[in-house]
Amino acid sequence: MQPVKLILTHDNADFDAVASLLAAHLLDSEALPVLPARVNRNVEQFLNLYGSELPFVRRGDLRRGAPVESVTVVDTQSFSTARGMRPETPVHFIDHHPLARELEANYTFTGDPVGAATTLLVEQIHAQQISIALLEATLLLLGIYEDTGSLLYGTTTARDARCAAWLLDCGADLDVVREFLAHRLTPEQRELYERLLERAETHVVKGHAILLATAITRTPVDEIATLAHKLRELYEPAAVFVLVQLNGDIQLVARGTTDALDVSAIARRFGGGGHGRAAAALIRARKLDDVRQEILRVLPEIIVPSVLVGALMSVGAQTVRADERITSVVDRMQRTGHEGFPVVDGGRIVGLLTRNAVDRAMSHGLGNRRVREIMEAGEITVQPTDSIEVLQQRMMRSGWGQIPVVDERGALLGIVTRTDLIKRWGQHPDDGRREDILRRTRAALAPGMWRLVEAVARQAQQQRVGLYIVGGFVRDLLLGQPTHDLDLVVEGDAIALVQAIRASYGGDMRSHAQFGTAKWLPDETVVQALGGSRDDNGWPAFIDFASARREFYEQPTALPTVQRGSIKPDLYRRDFTINTLAIRLSPEPMGELLDFYGGEQDLKDGVIRVLHSLSFVDDPTRMLRAVRLEQRLGFRIEPRTEELIHNALGLLDRVSGDRIRHELALILAELQPLRALARLERLGILAAIHPDLHLDDWVRSAFCAVRHAREHHPWPSLAQFDNWMLTTFSLFTSRLPQDELEALGRRLQFSRVYLNHLHDARAAIALLPELSRERPPSEIVAMLEPLDEVGWLAAWAAATEATARDQIARFAGTWRYVKPRLGGHDIQALTGIKPGPVYGELLGRLRTAWLNGEIATPDEEKALLLRLVEDLRAADGGSPS
Repeated sequence: MQPVKLILTHDNADFDAVASLLAAHLLDSEALPVLPARVNRNVEQFLNLYGSELPFVRRGDLRRGAPVESVTVVDTQSFSTARGMRPETPVHFIDHHPLARELEANYTFTGDPVGAATTLLVEQIHAQQISIALLEATLLLLGIYEDTGSLLYGTTTARDARCAAWLLDCGADLDVVREFLAHRLTPEQRELYERLLERAETHVVKGHAILLATAITRTPVDEIATLAHKLRELYEPAAVFVLVQLNGDIQLVARGTTDALDVSAIARRFGGGGHGRAAAALIRARKLDDVRQEILRVLPEIIVPSVLVGALMSVGAQTVRADERITSVVDRMQRTGHEGFPVVDGGRIVGLLTRNAVDRAMSHGLGNRRVREIMEAGEITVQPTDSIEVLQQRMMRSGWGQIPVVDERGALLGIVTRTDLIKRWGQHPDDGRREDILRRTRAALAPGMWRLVEAVARQAQQQRVGLYIVGGFVRDLLLGQPTHDLDLVVEGDAIALVQAIRASYGGDMRSHAQFGTAKWLPDETVVQALGGSRDDNGWPAFIDFASARREFYEQPTALPTVQRGSIKPDLYRRDFTINTLAIRLSPEPMGELLDFYGGEQDLKDGVIRVLHSLSFVDDPTRMLRAVRLEQRLGFRIEPRTEELIHNALGLLDRVSGDRIRHELALILAELQPLRALARLERLGILAAIHPDLHLDDWVRSAFCAVRHAREHHPWPSLAQFDNWMLTTFSLFTSRLPQDELEALGRRLQFSRVYLNHLHDARAAIALLPELSRERPPSEIVAMLEPLDEVGWLAAWAAATEATARDQIARFAGTWRYVKPRLGGHDIQALTGIKPGPVYGELLGRLRTAWLNGEIATPDEEKALLLRLVEDLRAADGGSPS
C-alpha cells in the first residue's frame, strides 16, 4: 500500500493550529492535514460552514494499514501518534514557542519566537510564490489574528504583521476573521452582559438583522465595547447597538459588520462619533427608552437594503426522493457536478444528501440502500427574503453546505450553497455601480426597447423568476461598444414567463417547448399599455427568451445533452469568460452585474480565456470563435487557452462540417477577416481543416481586392450581389486540385449550388493567364459566360494584371448583355430559312460581330445576316434546307 505523509496538531485545536495544518499542506500538497478529535467551538463553526472547501481529513478517514512515511507536527511539541506510524517514522515539529523537549533521533524542530505558528509557514508560502485562494487566505489570517489578539498582543512581531498584510493582499476577508474571534469577560462584564441578554431585541430593517440591547447599572463597567462584540457573535446581526444607563447618563456603543449600515451616523445624532463599523456616544439627560425609540426610528433612513438570499440562490434545484436507491443518484451527481441534493418526501424537504455520504455508501457496497438511510435529516431551509446573515447562521448550526430555498408555502424554489456565500466575500452592495449599469443599458437601447425591458423585469419580479441579460450585449456594454442584440435568460420556465407577460400587457407569442424558448411579439396594445406610442423609436418586433440550462457532453465534439438549470450553469456552458457576464433584471437588485467566472477582469486585461480545460474537447469550434473574438476586440488568447487549442487541433476532424463552415463564415464576415485568418494559420487551425489552406501574399491581395469591389462595384450588378463571403472563401480553395476541392466542399457540407460556385471560381482563376492578354470580346465572353458571378469576381480579385481585371469587368458589366437585335422570326422573314440548328449558328455569329465591333447598326446587322446566309447557300451548293 502506498505510504502517506501526515500533518498533525494538538487536541482542542484553535485557529492557529488548524491554519498551520493548512499552511503545511500548501507547502507539501502530498501531505494530509489531519484534524484532531476536538477543536474549539469557533473553529468547529468555521469548519461546518467552509470545511468542505478545504483539504482537511479526519483521523477516521485515514486508510487502514497505510504506512506513514513522515509526520509534520504544527503549533505544538507533543502529539498523539497516528496508526501506521513506526517508532522510526521521521517527525518534524514547527512551533512558535521555544523548544521545550528533548528530540529523539528521528525528530527535528523548526521554530522562531513569533506571535503565531501560522506566520512561520506563511513566510515560506510567500517565499515560494505559492498562490492561495481567498478562503485559504482567510483561514491563515484567522490563525495569525487569534494568537496575536488581532496583532495587539505583546508577543506580536513585525513578521506577523507582514504576513497578515500579504494575506490581505491575497483576499483574506477581515469580516469573516472578526466574526470568528472570541472575547473573554470579567465578572462585572459578565453580569452586565446577562442583563443585556435579557433586554436584547432583534429588528429586521430592509433585510438586515439589527440587535438593540439596553440595561441599567449602578456601578461602572469597563470596556462595554467587548459586550457589543459578544452580542454580535451570539446573534450575528448586521449591527448591534448597546445602551447602558449609569447615574442618568447613557453610554451608546455601536458595532457594525456591513457597509450597508454606517453605525457612526447613529452615534453622531447623539453627539458621538466613530466610523462605519464602530462608533460610540455619551448621551446625557435622556430617558433610556426615548433613545431606544429614536434609534429604531432613524435606522430605516440610513440603512441600505441587505443582500438577500434571493440574490444568491440558484433557481430550480434538482432534488432526490427519500425512497430512491443510492445507485440512481450516483450518475446524476457525476453529470451535474453537484455536491449534494435536497431530499424530498411528499413534497416536503426532509434532508440533504451529500456527495460524501454517497461516496461512502458506494465504497461499502450499500448502493441498493435508500437515500433516507444516509441523508442528513432535517427541514433546514431559507426563504428568498432572508438576509445572508440568516443563511450563514443556518449553515453554521447545521453544517449543511447547501440550503434549500422555499417560498412561504414551503414549496422548493432553488438552492443556495456555501460557494455562493464565499463568492460574496469582499463583494459589498454597490448601488452606484448598479445604477451606472442600468443607466448604460438604458442608453444603449432604443426608448421602446427599454420600456419593454422594464415591463418584463417587473413581471419576472412579480413571478419570482430570475431574469438576466446575458452574452455579447453585456460584454460590449462594459467595453463601451454597446450593441442592440439582447439575449434574455430565464431561471425556470421561459414559456410560462412569456405567457404571464402576454396576459399582463398583451401582444402575441411563439414558443418551442422542446428548446424551452419563447418569443414575445409586442403589438399596439402593448405600446399603449406601457404609455408609449409607435412614434417612439425602437419598438422591436419581438423579444427572445430562453430558459437557463446546463449542458453535458456525452463524448468529445458531440452536441451536448441539455437540461433545465440556473443562471450559473447556464453561464458556465458558454465559451469564454468574457461571455459569462450577466445583468440581473429579476430578482432585485435590478442592474447588478453577475460575474461568477472572472469575466470582467479578463475584459479589463484584454484576454480570451476558456472556462475549463476540456472546453475545446467539448466543442472544438470554440477555437475558431476564440480567434474571431481576439481579433475583433484587439485582445489576446491567454497562454493556457492557446495551449489547449494546440492540444485539441486533432478533434476538428470529428466536428460536423456545417459547424466549421458556419464559424468560417462568421470570420469572413468580420471587418478585418485577414487578421483572423492569419491567426488561424499561425495556430495551425487552417491546416487542421485542410493542409493546403494557406494565407499567402496572393490570397491577401485578392482578399483586399474583394473588399474594394464590395465598396466600389467594378460592375453594376455587384450592388445586388450576395455571395461575398463565398467568393472570399473560394480564394482559399481555388488552387486545390478539383477532386480535393470537391472533397473539402463535401466535408464542410456545402450545398451543391455553393460547391459549384467554388468550382467556377477555381476554373475562372485558372483562366487568368489567358485573360491577361488582350483578346477580342467574343473570346472573353466564350471563356467566362459558362461560369457564374462568384467565379468572375474571384478571378477579378485574384488577377495581378490590369488587362485581366479590365476584361473581366467589361464582360460582367457590358459584354455579357450584348445580344443580336434580330431574332429567329427575323431570320425566317428575311431569308426564308426554316428554323433549325442553323439559327443558333447565325445568331452566335451576329453576336460575335456586335461584340467585336464588326457591325454597329441594325442595317449592318441585316446586311451581315444576308451575307452569312449567302455564304451558307454557296457552301451547300444551293438553297438551305
